[in-house]
Amino acid sequence: MDLVAPPDFAFPEAEAEARALGAAYEGATTILEYGSGGSTAMAALLPGRTVFAVESDRAYIAELTRWFEASPPEATVHLHHGDIGPTGKWGQPADEASTWRRFHRYPTTVWDRDDFVHPDVVLVDGRFRAACFLTTLFRITRPVRLFFDDYAGRPIYHEVERYGAPVAMHGRMAEFALDPTSIPADDLTWILETFTRRK
Repeated sequence: MDLVAPPDFAFPEAEAEARALGAAYEGATTILEYGSGGSTAMAALLPGRTVFAVESDRAYIAELTRWFEASPPEATVHLHHGDIGPTGKWGQPADEASTWRRFHRYPTTVWDRDDFVHPDVVLVDGRFRAACFLTTLFRITRPVRLFFDDYAGRPIYHEVERYGAPVAMHGRMAEFALDPTSIPADDLTWILETFTRRK
């Protein structure tokens, strides 16, 4: 059998973030990841866990699939295509002007799967991060821990704090303790706008 080269796993690369996320994954039964890669490989090593990893890049999903076929995971791993149309580097939309109507599908459609299991821990480390945060906040039915990577130093992400500040920082990663929340009517315009932009 031909050897399958490991994908370009870009995470975890910083000690504080990796340690915090690793501990959270150890304590979880079900993990939801927005963005796949090194964190998915880490989660896949945990027996008995269920992992859902959302990815916008079809080619990268195929690469990860080949990797897991050659290196079977200990966890049950579901790679979910958040279909936003053609993508470029790091799964960014290749033509934002013509595909923005699909952007909401990245954060939301994994929750609509017939086999979806409510997560204990959520990692936001891919595209449409504020929308991923909001989707989690509005879809959960019990408390979850959410880890938001690259949060430090990026003020555009901090607008989600209208629903609560981080409970901890781990290097550049923020940890939130989310409780089930109804969509606030007064915030509807901002929420809808958030789902149409890629930040």
